[in-house]
Amino acid sequence: MLYSEALAVDRHTATVGSRRDLRNRLMAGAVVAIAGVFVVYLLAVRTRWGQDYENAALVGAQHHVSGSWYADADRWLNRLTAESFGVSLAVIAIVGLLRRRLLLALCGVLTAGGAVVAARFLKGVLPSRPVFGTGAASGHPVHTVAANAAAATLHTLSAGVTGVARATTTAAHALATAHPGLAPDQTPNTLPSGHAAAAMGLFFGALIVVSRRWYVAVTLLALPGAAFAGVATIAADWHRVSDTVAADLLALAIGLLGLAAVAQLGLVRPGPSPDSSTLGQRLLYAVLLSVATAALAFGAAYFVRYHGAVSEAARNDAAYWSAQAFALGAAVAAAGAMLAVCRNLDSVGWRPPRGLTIQAP
Repeated sequence: MLYSEALAVDRHTATVGSRRDLRNRLMAGAVVAIAGVFVVYLLAVRTRWGQDYENAALVGAQHHVSGSWYADADRWLNRLTAESFGVSLAVIAIVGLLRRRLLLALCGVLTAGGAVVAARFLKGVLPSRPVFGTGAASGHPVHTVAANAAAATLHTLSAGVTGVARATTTAAHALATAHPGLAPDQTPNTLPSGHAAAAMGLFFGALIVVSRRWYVAVTLLALPGAAFAGVATIAADWHRVSDTVAADLLALAIGLLGLAAVAQLGLVRPGPSPDSSTLGQRLLYAVLLSVATAALAFGAAYFVRYHGAVSEAARNDAAYWSAQAFALGAAVAAAGAMLAVCRNLDSVGWRPPRGLTIQAP
């Protein structure tokens, strides 16, 4: 094969194919995550057995109102305020600017903010929850007040991503009863959870802007709080487990879409092989995999106990602990997925690369 004496290669043109491939893979992952949101909605909200299970978990939470776990969960959720969310966004932006990664900083901020806005949007457009009533087989009453309290809280947060404040009991009751547009056999939709979406969105945004060597530190500092936010929404009777799982998947989808955008601009590219991960990073991945597997297995075990329990109290309690375990497992699994994506990427600068000329031998 013959070559000219000088081969001029435009670096931008030469990498168009790789950019497109990376962008398409990230977008495919986002589509899968979004599809997961709707699968969760169909299984948990539009089926009788799904609602029976989640309603039992809500009733089980009421049995723990006087316990310290319920109080700790409620206290943690109340810490996710307009001020704390705004400060977290500012920290993400500052880290990106200090790294001279302007668009990555913007991507991180939009990931956190977009997760909240998208949660509010889905909450408004998804059909209302059908009320199947009290099943003869389950005997579980339909419980909606606490979940609607969280819906009122999300409305405060998503209004321009400006705030989160816990709705009072009076406001929750009003929200649960004052829906003249709903039929008698419907209740307001509460999926996805705004608190879980905000917490996981902040964690994903932080992963996007920091360098690879800081993944372990950021995960150890931010993931426990983000995962506990999802668990707390169930423990404190604010949300159903499907609301939390859907929020995790939605935040993951928003983060992948943001990465796809900057990949198209050429600001991220496939990074070093995973084999080059440090010992600390490999231990972190192993811990995340172990925690997610253990939590999901624990949730499955209590789910089996829920179906086999004879007394109503035992069924509700089993559903309560099973739902929390599923929420923890889903949060850690979503975090592990985002971390796996980010560790295979590398940022290349604050703007797309310029042309490059290569002299042929």
